[in-house]
Amino acid sequence: MTSNASKIALIGFGEVGSLFAHELIATGRHRVTTYDILFDGAQGDAMQEKARALKVEPCANAATAAKDALVVISAVTATSAADVAREAGGYLGKGQFFLDINSVSPETKRGDEVLVAKSGADYVEAAVMAPVAPYGIKVPMLLGGKRAAVLADLLNPSGFRMTAVSETVGQASAIKMCRSVFIKGIEALAVEGFLAARRYGVENQVIASLDETFPSVDWEKQAGYFISRVIEHGRRRAAEMRESAETVAAVGLDPLMTLATAKRQDWLADRVVEQPSLKSVPQAEWRTSLDQILKRLKSAKTAAE
Repeated sequence: MTSNASKIALIGFGEVGSLFAHELIATGRHRVTTYDILFDGAQGDAMQEKARALKVEPCANAATAAKDALVVISAVTATSAADVAREAGGYLGKGQFFLDINSVSPETKRGDEVLVAKSGADYVEAAVMAPVAPYGIKVPMLLGGKRAAVLADLLNPSGFRMTAVSETVGQASAIKMCRSVFIKGIEALAVEGFLAARRYGVENQVIASLDETFPSVDWEKQAGYFISRVIEHGRRRAAEMRESAETVAAVGLDPLMTLATAKRQDWLADRVVEQPSLKSVPQAEWRTSLDQILKRLKSAKTAAE
């Protein structure tokens, strides 16, 4: 298949896909096409109009978006990653790269590699090692796959920060998933610990104690950051933690802590569904967020009694 070196296709036009698209167009080096399954739903017209406003070409399906593109980037939810790879195996061709940036387990990435390899295209996994929003395409990414280094050399001149860490698919994702056990676990602990502390009116004393034990961390600021991340992205983070649990389980270890983290992330996502206003509370005012949640919990408890 003949590919256009300047064309990049994005499968998934959510937060990450739209941000990547905007910055890729801004480089002046790339033509960008995109497809999102939501294009076919109630939000479809608005999403496609957003794409056009960014000078990105929305397409009727993934195959059309990927036609002739040198690089096809899969930026979907963890639960959809395998489906996208399976479909790509039917429409990609030799000479194209399929870059899987989804937060899924090493085992899922290896399975996706097999699905894509049927097409003759090169599968490359990417582990995104920081929140995308502050960085855009400059977010640090670890790549894995036989042609990972080649792809890094192709895209880094456009502003990406890609580092090939292994020719074996799964290694980069293992780094990401194991790191997430720590990072998302701390977030879940912050939600649970500070919510309880706020209910007892002792969060300031808890912060003072944490500051003394970990003097290099600004725990007042960090509490707001951790809690706000779960409020904003709890559902997605819970899905990622279930992938992390699969990663842990694959080595023969029962992922008790990892699954508990997913459960707490989902729990707060449920509270946001009940109280959408939580998303509009400034990060620094995390006590207000906790007070709103506590008030709702108290009402629910009273009703149950």
